[in-house]
Amino acid sequence: HWVTLRYDVFRIGRVRLPSLGFLAPMLLMWGVCVVILVWQRDLGTATLFFVIFMLMLYLASGQWVVLASAAILFIGAMVVAYETFAVVALRVNIWLDPFGGNAPDNESFQLVQSLIAVASGGVIGEGIGQGVPTFIPVVHSDLVFAALAEEWGLVGVVGLVITVLVIVLRGLRVAMKSQRRPFAAFLAAGLSIMIGTQSLLIIGGSLRLVPLTGVTLPFVSYGGSSLLTSFVAGGLLLILSEESETSTTL
Repeated sequence: HWVTLRYDVFRIGRVRLPSLGFLAPMLLMWGVCVVILVWQRDLGTATLFFVIFMLMLYLASGQWVVLASAAILFIGAMVVAYETFAVVALRVNIWLDPFGGNAPDNESFQLVQSLIAVASGGVIGEGIGQGVPTFIPVVHSDLVFAALAEEWGLVGVVGLVITVLVIVLRGLRVAMKSQRRPFAAFLAAGLSIMIGTQSLLIIGGSLRLVPLTGVTLPFVSYGGSSLLTSFVAGGLLLILSEESETSTTL
């Protein structure tokens, strides 16, 4: 059984809503993410923060009504952001029609080159060092997955996805084994969700499954802060894993 905090609901007619203890932090985090979106025009960070918080709140409550309420807030914010902020509308238009006229050619160039690179890789890839990733703008950070797909092919990127999945599942296993220590359990779960969500956003963006958000691929993308964050998360998971094994044997 998962560690859950005390949870109550209140009703308006037949509608079940989260209690104030869960609704208040949800609205607060929603507001923080909206501020990030308005002030920094950073769709990726705002999305990542709210998705992580939404899933963590669900784990803490164990109730689908919390997840549904957070999802409604998220979808509502995205609709308003699309209508209000040009940068969000541009990213969505590029995602919907990268080859068409809804997005300027210079703005959709990055995604188009990413799709071409992925397609060029085929099953086994062009070979390590044999691709042409320089055609993709900011390839070392935003779209490193496309460069890997071109050089490693389907076989290589499937291996990469499996590796990320193993890290996430092992992290969640650590969380499950740390149930006697709620802080450790939620920390392990949060770190695992962060790695998984961030990977999903950038891989999905490179393959045009979701709009490009500009987040980095954990453990892979170039950049001091990205690599530092990834390895700190990995180190914390290793420490939590060791502590969970020790507490289990005692």
